[in-house]
Amino acid sequence: MKKNRQKISYDKESGVLMVELKPAKSVDSDIHGNVVIDYDKKGEAVRVNLYQFKFEEFAKSLKSLKEFARDSRAAFSVR
Repeated sequence: MKKNRQKISYDKESGVLMVELKPAKSVDSDIHGNVVIDYDKKGEAVRVNLYQFKFEEFAKSLKSLKEFARDSRAAFSVR
């Protein structure tokens, strides 16, 4: 059984982060602000593009996101 591997690429000049979920042709898209989700003919998401993406800003938020995830696990863990 062949596994689909996601591909991630970033174009620093244009500020676009692209996540390919599976290799398929896009036939439809949804746009939500700076996020574009592409769908195949089955209606399954095949690609996500984040426009105006800046790693520097993401890196600043990453510590807070990790702390939130850690705190959330602790708050919702079964004791």
